[in-house]
Amino acid sequence: MSFKQKLGVLKEVYINNNSISNREQFGIVGGLFGNAMGQDSTDTFADKFERTYMGIDNAHMMAKGNVKTVLGFFIPPVAGMLYDLPVRPGRRSSLRTALQIAPIPFAITSMLLFVVPSGNPLFNFIWTLFFSIFFSIADTFYDIALSALSLKMVKDQADRKKFYTLEAIATTLGSMAPGGVIPIFLHLVGDDTKKQQSVYFFMALGFCIIGIAAMYAPFLTIKEKAFRNIQGEVIRKENETKVTWNRHTVLAILHNRPFIILQLATIFELIRQITYRLLNYLYEDVFDDFAMKPIIDAISGTLSYIGLMGVPFIGRKLSPRTMLAGGYLYTACFYAVMSLFNINFSLDRLRKWRYLPGLCIGFAGVPNAAQGAAKRIMMAETTDYMEWYSEKHYGEAIRSDGFISAAQNIVGKFASLLKENLYNSVFMMVGYREGTPGAKTRTIQSNETLRKIYLVFSLFGLIGDLLPASVFLFDNYRGKRKEAILKELEEMRARRAEAALAAEEVVENEG
Repeated sequence: MSFKQKLGVLKEVYINNNSISNREQFGIVGGLFGNAMGQDSTDTFADKFERTYMGIDNAHMMAKGNVKTVLGFFIPPVAGMLYDLPVRPGRRSSLRTALQIAPIPFAITSMLLFVVPSGNPLFNFIWTLFFSIFFSIADTFYDIALSALSLKMVKDQADRKKFYTLEAIATTLGSMAPGGVIPIFLHLVGDDTKKQQSVYFFMALGFCIIGIAAMYAPFLTIKEKAFRNIQGEVIRKENETKVTWNRHTVLAILHNRPFIILQLATIFELIRQITYRLLNYLYEDVFDDFAMKPIIDAISGTLSYIGLMGVPFIGRKLSPRTMLAGGYLYTACFYAVMSLFNINFSLDRLRKWRYLPGLCIGFAGVPNAAQGAAKRIMMAETTDYMEWYSEKHYGEAIRSDGFISAAQNIVGKFASLLKENLYNSVFMMVGYREGTPGAKTRTIQSNETLRKIYLVFSLFGLIGDLLPASVFLFDNYRGKRKEAILKELEEMRARRAEAALAAEEVVENEG
């Protein structure tokens, strides 16, 4: 087989898609890349930047997280309803409008979060609170727009595996960029905090420019006509009906078992996500070697891509549910190994053998990207289940992609609220000391604080993988039952299509 033929095979396996054109597909992928890059830049580094250089203490960090998250609860329902509304004649699609407006405040606020505005910690707290709220609002509108767009455009089961694998590749690449670059430059400038702040700012500025360009890809590649076909265009008639959110819509979501299972796993996974947010503290404070972060990230990212590239093949044998549960159990094994260092803990010994837990972190990341793709595939399947359940029990097919994306986002916000409180409680518990604005060197933490950080990191990683894995034991949308539901759903759709065609013929005959 020639090289050209091999490329053709790879293109057929990973790219060619009957549900969506390559242009539209790469537009969405570009948006996800820019969005993931901005999210990782702020989620991974802003927290430590605020404690180290802005001097914001643990109590104010918890307050900021709570205010930002609670306010974020009000955005997803609004976005979901807007994205599910049909497009009025002569007006632009709300989905396309969001993809045009949201990237600018998202990128600019992500940059301003890495500016130290004053030597007053209280003023710095107000600054970060204000811009983190605006960042969260822009991020939520953009996130839900892309999620709803994906659910509406790709409905074929086989196409979903390809599409969500490509999505996961872009998301993983975007999230790796800040973590792979920032620690290297911080290592090069040494312990000078002024130079370190400059590194953070100029890196954030660079990601801001790249992020805006990438996040505009969906807006530039997907035409207004496609959005109108997705959302549906309202034709003004005497008997025109509006989209309403009624009891059946809510019940269809609450009885959507695969959706509930997936959201419960998300809530339990927040414990593991705390370990990700602790990584900067682990490398810089506990290991005293921030430069090893890009090395471990490169190992983890490479292995994660290998696992991700196997999704289209593994997906033929394993369900998304099995990939998720198996990935959690696999990762738990490595956190169990890292937990062994807590026995007769010695900071000197841990620093000497730091690459052993580092490699465990790297290998633990193998299923991460594949799990991201599996979650998206499973999320798309929940809309099929919702459509089947609502027609079977209420006699009305309800497939509300925007609303279910918003419901997922609300669960994510709830999980974030729990995570913010648990995460910041960790710093209070371990006695972590914030830095002083304007100081020339960073604050040194006590050995007891460092021991507790490692203890929390390793045990939270273990528990945060075992709990979500156990949730999937209660999912019954799999195997033969899933096949039977999908078959029945196709029959329902065929009957609806026949009824709609018959109704059109009656109207034509009457006319």
